[in-house]
Amino acid sequence: METITLQELYEYLNTLLEVADFTDYSPNGLQVEGKIDIRKVAFAVSANLATIQAAVGLGADALIVHHGLFWKGDEYPIIGVKKKKLEILLKNQLSLLAYHLPLDAHPEIGNNGKAAADLGWKDIEPFGYLSGKPIGVVGSFPKMSRADFEKKLEEYYKHPVTAARGGKDFVESACLISGGAYKSVKEAAKAGADCFITGNFDLPAWDDAMELGINFYAIGHTATEKIGPRALKDAVKNRFGIECVFIDDDNPF
Repeated sequence: METITLQELYEYLNTLLEVADFTDYSPNGLQVEGKIDIRKVAFAVSANLATIQAAVGLGADALIVHHGLFWKGDEYPIIGVKKKKLEILLKNQLSLLAYHLPLDAHPEIGNNGKAAADLGWKDIEPFGYLSGKPIGVVGSFPKMSRADFEKKLEEYYKHPVTAARGGKDFVESACLISGGAYKSVKEAAKAGADCFITGNFDLPAWDDAMELGINFYAIGHTATEKIGPRALKDAVKNRFGIECVFIDDDNPF
């Protein structure tokens, strides 16, 4: 069985995802230190309690997620569910690594760049800057009916689309920012895109789409952010040859 060290793993990930270039809401990289030797790595969207328990049950030595345990504005006391999560991680020597914006932004294995490529978009360019770094993408594709475009999105993300159809009936361009970027629909409209795609939504998104003449699609925060962790799993597997597994999450939001 192939084995690598924890240091090899996080140095590889930090370099691949260019962590040093990002100003983020959470610490990217190693959040909880566990075993030195790594034989099996689990990947998931979020470090929720069920995911951590599943990683332990699978015998993983490290868990790599998009949403980690620590965020700006968190309360300091380690109590309640956070205490329970840390207790499980430490007791089982399960290392936790988290990559937030870097895993959104990577052009090849990120939540946005990979999705655009998988969907067959062309002329893919950066879109949606945060702290000076592009997080999302914009691209074009052969003109199709809005209904066909929505069907492609649902088939790819395996999740129903919530739509505000304020734009054209036939579409050939879109902006994409995974997660909770619904406010960026204004920027997408300004860029002249036919569609804007993100994870979740709130009331203003409907009015913005209708008033700005753009098609808005929300496909679930979790669904749009499974792309990067799954691609990262494959990258780690190909680089080191160790056992890697993705822990799915049926969170519909």
